[in-house]
Amino acid sequence: MGIGGDIKQRSLIAIFLCLVAIGALLVRLGQLQIVEAGYYRELSARNRVKPISIPFPRGRIMDRRGTVIAESRPGYALVLFSSDDWREGVRKAAKLLGLDSLTMEATVRQQRALYPKSPVKLVRDLSPVQVARIEENLAELPGLRIEYEALRDAPYGSRGSHIIGYVSEIGRREWERLRERGYSFGDGIGKAGLERYYEEILRGADGYQFVEVDAHGRIIGGIPEMPEVAPVPGVDLCLTVDWRLQEYVESLFDPDLTGAAVALEPGTGRVLALVSRPNFDPNQFSGGISLRDWLRLSQDPKFPLWDRAIRSQYPPGSTFKVVTALAALAESLITPQSHMRQSCHGGIRIGNRFFGCWRKGGHGSLDLTQALVQSCDVYFYQLGMMLGVEGIERWARKLGLARATGFDLPQEVEGLVPSPEWYEKRWGKGAVTGGIAANLAIGQGEILVTPLQMAALYAAVGKRGLWARPHLLLEARRWDGNIVRQEELDTFRLPIPEHHLEAVVQALVGVVNDPGGTGGAARSAEVVVAGKTGTAQNPHGRDHSWFVGFAPAQDPVIAVAAVVENAGHGSAVAAPIVGKTIEAYMRLMDSPPAFSGENRP
Repeated sequence: MGIGGDIKQRSLIAIFLCLVAIGALLVRLGQLQIVEAGYYRELSARNRVKPISIPFPRGRIMDRRGTVIAESRPGYALVLFSSDDWREGVRKAAKLLGLDSLTMEATVRQQRALYPKSPVKLVRDLSPVQVARIEENLAELPGLRIEYEALRDAPYGSRGSHIIGYVSEIGRREWERLRERGYSFGDGIGKAGLERYYEEILRGADGYQFVEVDAHGRIIGGIPEMPEVAPVPGVDLCLTVDWRLQEYVESLFDPDLTGAAVALEPGTGRVLALVSRPNFDPNQFSGGISLRDWLRLSQDPKFPLWDRAIRSQYPPGSTFKVVTALAALAESLITPQSHMRQSCHGGIRIGNRFFGCWRKGGHGSLDLTQALVQSCDVYFYQLGMMLGVEGIERWARKLGLARATGFDLPQEVEGLVPSPEWYEKRWGKGAVTGGIAANLAIGQGEILVTPLQMAALYAAVGKRGLWARPHLLLEARRWDGNIVRQEELDTFRLPIPEHHLEAVVQALVGVVNDPGGTGGAARSAEVVVAGKTGTAQNPHGRDHSWFVGFAPAQDPVIAVAAVVENAGHGSAVAAPIVGKTIEAYMRLMDSPPAFSGENRP
């Protein structure tokens, strides 16, 4: 074969190979466009269409008159959604916002190490100026976008903070436990107070909007054929609290005072005000609290995040003498006219120890009524020995102490009323002596209560035996006005005859209104107040000041317990707080609430 034939053969081979290649391309093209068309259309749509969440507004929290004390407000966050190379965009964004890029990069790395596909909220609660800067430069910030979010707002700042609680970003463990309920990484969740206790109904449901994005993830526009799913707002909480009274009681605590006060409605248990000082500002948490602010709050020696009304356990001091008196009457050990064998001469010797009375010169011989009015320790030492530790513990439990009330705030503690077994377990057999019972009888030693427990107890005494579970929720309403939850009154009768209760009430009236009473600082010219002072020994400093009272004495509409730490005698500091709170509420009762249980709109 010549040179020409060889060239012709090679040409034919080349043409054949080209035809084979073209055929293969046509076959593959057909496979892509016909056989696998649906699959690739779906991939294309996934890259082109992105769902953007529309955050729900969290339910509002309102007092009984409709005053809003917590609600949602609009906020904007800088979000990284791309999993590709993101460092350059994050650094540019940090420079635009005047923030530390290293901190933002660390945030991305930490979250991506655990959840590589989840969007990362880099900066929350952006200012309008910051939003404008990012929006103007979005073309240079691939993988980043501004997203709307609903943030929590407490319009009264630190007022009522231990009632409201706070909302903060969901933690990793919380999210892993709750993500099946619709939580996304970076969502807000109730961490304390009502925000935590009623999280399930305060939280709504996100809506969604489908948008078209370009190759860099920038939003081009909406997609009309894919309708928006509207968010579902959370449920509003209507409380038993009267915010006017709440603010007033808050004002009675000077900035340097540490303590708590609880005001509630006897017979129903509706809490009218709850104060714990020091307090905190819930707004610090809504957009993500800074490390500096968190350390300041968490390391403050006065523990502003701690709700002293329901979580702090105090010796009740002489406010506990009501329990001792009722127990002795119920056991028929005494009558209201009974005198003790040993008169008060400033103290009494029990075993090898001398137990002093607060009045060094003594009170002389008193009956039960005057022993309560003048708060004679020697009288109650002797009652304690008659009852014994077992009797004191048994009746304290019957009167509602040593257990949580069932209040609708998280982390309420039970308190402590020790039994003989409690002492023997810790100190061994033979540990229970008459001196221990004597000490318990005046509210000292190992006995511990919360301000909420004491308010509920005195409210029950004032109502002549009707104990009511304290609560904050009056009703829960959906955005359309439908009521989804109502208060449930929970009451029981104290196992004390009414004539014994009446005798103790009259003695408590004398505590406040008789010339020799210890609670004169709670006296009112407008209403008859009944109550009891208490000075609780504190091994770590000055005594704690207690006062618990109710009014009007004949048929009370309010009961108040106040404790001020390291403030000395109950008559000096706590009693005026209770007296002024009662007077203020009696004046406020002239204007009816918007939500009043039986009288709902």
